[in-house]
Amino acid sequence: MATLLLVTGCGSIEYNSTNSPKMVVVVERTPFFHNGPAQGNGPDLSLVKGDEVEVLRKELGYSFVRIFDGQNGYVANEALKPVETAAPQALAKPTPAAAPTSTNAPAKPSFRY
Repeated sequence: MATLLLVTGCGSIEYNSTNSPKMVVVVERTPFFHNGPAQGNGPDLSLVKGDEVEVLRKELGYSFVRIFDGQNGYVANEALKPVETAAPQALAKPTPAAAPTSTNAPAKPSFRY
């Protein structure tokens, strides 16, 4: 019985708000499930490559995450990788002379269905 408890106890890792890792989607598109991957109606959303999530609990096969708009749900572990620390040069702010003069770039959509 004790062995069974040890094996099942290692099935997930719970995080709190101070130590939850940030991850990034590394596949072109991955399903996002509110109630779990076995829910009968298919995925609720799709996350795309580059979307960042906050891992709340890592389980076998799937992680319970919080996405950019505050929704919680499940994403496949193989679709996520840790957010790598950007190179120091990339984090530096441009000097005023190097700043772009136009901000006509389209906004990234916040939802993907």
